[in-house]
Amino acid sequence: TPKLFSFNSPNGACPACHGLGQKMVFDEQLIVPDEEKSLEKGAVLPWRRGGKRMITYYKAMLRGVASAYDVNLETPYKNLPEEFKKILLHGSGEKEIEFTFFRAGKQSKIKRIFEGVMPNMERLYAESESEFTRNRLKGFKNPQPCDACCGKRLKPEILAVTLGERAAELHSAGTLKKSNALEKDD
Repeated sequence: TPKLFSFNSPNGACPACHGLGQKMVFDEQLIVPDEEKSLEKGAVLPWRRGGKRMITYYKAMLRGVASAYDVNLETPYKNLPEEFKKILLHGSGEKEIEFTFFRAGKQSKIKRIFEGVMPNMERLYAESESEFTRNRLKGFKNPQPCDACCGKRLKPEILAVTLGERAAELHSAGTLKKSNALEKDD
């Protein structure tokens, strides 16, 4: 039915992006806007905002991950090893890291997997009930083409339908262009 070929209909819209063709994702360049800054001086911008306790918590996280990978917190972000940047932004995988936290004058140590800056922000955005927090985190997002439909806005099974060799042309064309393309085959 025609509804299947429309991104305006739930029957045809890509389930990942809801027919928008793009998704809002956290952008590394917005998270680390000034690569001249070091981690100590606030290179990871979202971790420099918030209340004093949150900033202290994130500093402890940065100290722990930097120590585990033998990285100096005073090194400008642009000079950090690429592998460390990947771990910092996306997490340590299966490797557990020891973190030291201070609270109420007491020191406590905990060993766990480092979540990474971007997964941390994604989790906070998904779990937060605070509109303030969600709006603050939105500032670090940018639109990118949907990876499920490659920006074509339709379900993958609809995109697989072909009429001769004109599948991509028909999927991205308007109704008038579709009818003209079909008439050419006669």
